[in-house]
Amino acid sequence: MNYSELVGYLGIEKGDSIWLSSEIIRLALKVKNTGEKFDPNLFIDEIQKALGESGTLLIPTFSFEFCNKGHYDMVKSKGTTGALGNIALQRADFKRTRHPMHSFAVWGRDKEMLVGMNNLHSFGVDSPFAYCMRNNVKQIILGTDYVHAMTFVHYAEVVCGVPYRFSKSFEGIYVDEKGFAEKRKYDYSARILEICPEEKFNLMGKKLEEKGVSRIIYANGICCYNIDLAKSFPYICDDIINNKCRNIYDFNISRDEIFGV
Repeated sequence: MNYSELVGYLGIEKGDSIWLSSEIIRLALKVKNTGEKFDPNLFIDEIQKALGESGTLLIPTFSFEFCNKGHYDMVKSKGTTGALGNIALQRADFKRTRHPMHSFAVWGRDKEMLVGMNNLHSFGVDSPFAYCMRNNVKQIILGTDYVHAMTFVHYAEVVCGVPYRFSKSFEGIYVDEKGFAEKRKYDYSARILEICPEEKFNLMGKKLEEKGVSRIIYANGICCYNIDLAKSFPYICDDIINNKCRNIYDFNISRDEIFGV
């Protein structure tokens, strides 16, 4: 397995800040068919080499134990957003950001800045999502699609103040990286239960591709995307504000009822 060649397809440059969303099972199966074994740690190592010392890597490790069970352990609670994030959490060179629902395993130049964030809201102006906006982060989606990976849309929803979501507080026991447990409260952008949005993020992805904001890449025959998140933001907001989310959601009730005429 030539990891350097694989990473070379992804369009990573020295000094980039990269959000990597991946479904590595597809990649592992493809490699297995050639008689080889995929090593996710070697894959991460090669991405780090491509980024260099001035680069930053974020891998999502989202978990919903805190809101569903009232308990979260920063070290022990596994992410539900793919195996690669959990593998990164086992490495000494990565640290986890603090929000119990929307955390990232982070490495590189801005690691300490990111793990130092104490954002109470998942998508607040002091969150890693806002960092992605301010620091021209590129999101690479490998082996999956926009629907399953483009969580950045929810940050735009909060900034735009969409009428089908509201800030909801969750309280529970939070165990930090040193094993200290205490009761804490964190916020998340919850949807109004009477409104059932069906995600159509692939439509927005197509629009971003047309605008040159997202690029389709084929790595070892697997379709991937490289998205400039800061440049995607105005297009997402325009769809929310001026197009009533037609490229983002289908709803169970009319758009006029939700957004007004």
